[in-house]
Amino acid sequence: FSEEPVTLQLKVQNQGQARAKNVVAELAGIDVSEWGSFGGFASQQNLGDLIAADSTTGTPGETRTVTFRNLLAPRLAKGTEFAYTPIVKVSYDYITTAHKPITLVDQTELRRIQQQGQTLPTQATTQSAGPLNVEIRTGNFVKTSGSFDISGGRTYEIFPVYIQVTNALWEQGGSVVPKDYFGGSAYGGFNQENYPVIVRITPPSGTQFVYSGYSQQDCSSNLLTVDLWQGKSAEITCELQVTSPPQFQQQSLITVEADYRFFSEARTSIKVVGTSESGAFGY
Repeated sequence: FSEEPVTLQLKVQNQGQARAKNVVAELAGIDVSEWGSFGGFASQQNLGDLIAADSTTGTPGETRTVTFRNLLAPRLAKGTEFAYTPIVKVSYDYITTAHKPITLVDQTELRRIQQQGQTLPTQATTQSAGPLNVEIRTGNFVKTSGSFDISGGRTYEIFPVYIQVTNALWEQGGSVVPKDYFGGSAYGGFNQENYPVIVRITPPSGTQFVYSGYSQQDCSSNLLTVDLWQGKSAEITCELQVTSPPQFQQQSLITVEADYRFFSEARTSIKVVGTSESGAFGY
């Protein structure tokens, strides 16, 4: 009912496999001044870090309860009612890590394997659970010959690697925000066209990234920032060069870390029933 005290509670749990850092819960969707708070009201609360789930021990991720107190339902005239939709936006820093094995094989060894009717092992990308998915694609193997470029002291074998970063919670309203975002207005606290993700790439042993000039997607520094297109996804294509070919075959990992700040929303509905007599709203 109008002017009745209201308390909102939110339960937040880390359901990923990495620590969520600098977690902030912010109340939005309603005009706090219209809800006539009493005794002081904080629309934003810092939760610190939330520990990740542990699949080995079966331990769930850390859970915290957030309480927004000291709200008063808006004044409405008797005989009227209105449904309000409070929204709580939770933002946090997070890292998603992905691995993919890449096999380097000497061409003589590859010929022997094929003549014997055998195949090289192939494995898909594996990643830690989180709001962003990271997919790494390349060939099943890289054939090397051990031939060197005398002037550069490197092998000639160059192969591409494709990396795709996708927002798994886009349809649920989850979004990447700039790393320095820690609250603000409900939807205007960040640039809606800016969805930055810091990508760290560690090449497999025996390889290095080929320098691609002044391209924004130059992987040779092993660190670059990409923007998710419309908040949905980003694509990176790099070239790797074999610097130390194996004598037979060698399998090693390419590792990609996506470092970003993310927010998710929770909402509820509150129906306020008016109790004030007519003429109580003017002067």
